[in-house]
Amino acid sequence: MSYEEETEKEPFTPEMEAAMRQIFLDRAPGELAQLAEADEDSKAFTHLPSAAAAAFHLGRFAEAKQFAEHALALAQVFQDNWNYGNAIHLGHTVLGLLALNSQDSVTAISELHASGQTPGSPQLNSFGPTMQLAKALLKVGHVEPVLTYIEQCRAFWEMGGTWLDLWERKIREGYVPNFFQHSYA
Repeated sequence: MSYEEETEKEPFTPEMEAAMRQIFLDRAPGELAQLAEADEDSKAFTHLPSAAAAAFHLGRFAEAKQFAEHALALAQVFQDNWNYGNAIHLGHTVLGLLALNSQDSVTAISELHASGQTPGSPQLNSFGPTMQLAKALLKVGHVEPVLTYIEQCRAFWEMGGTWLDLWERKIREGYVPNFFQHSYA
């Protein structure tokens, strides 16, 4: 059995989910501090996507929205920057999570697809995308949009074919994948 199959073999228990979430909560203040120290747009652009996710995890939804929107606005200026793809991906992911948090599945699905339109980045191409919004949408029954998102991810995450194939198969069989280390943004 491959490593990827092993991570999907057993259900992701509430305790495992809580432990994974705690990792991101513990990192969140540092992410926000790095953004606060940025003294120009190019430096802010580096930290805005992760700060948006951090603010979301901390329940600071107004800040999360502000940071995500700012990241997407600056992305138009910094299209040649290494972080451009991350800004597109995380900016739209956070806006989708916020929409879903407000019971707006239509906007959440639209944001999921917008996040999948990233051209990739050094991080996304190597380690893959966050599946946090996809997982949340699956939990409320939105299968087809998530399958479309998985196909979008194939365009930039060539090294992730094994993960994507496994997740697609599980979804088609009626399961919500664990998504393991891809569970959070």
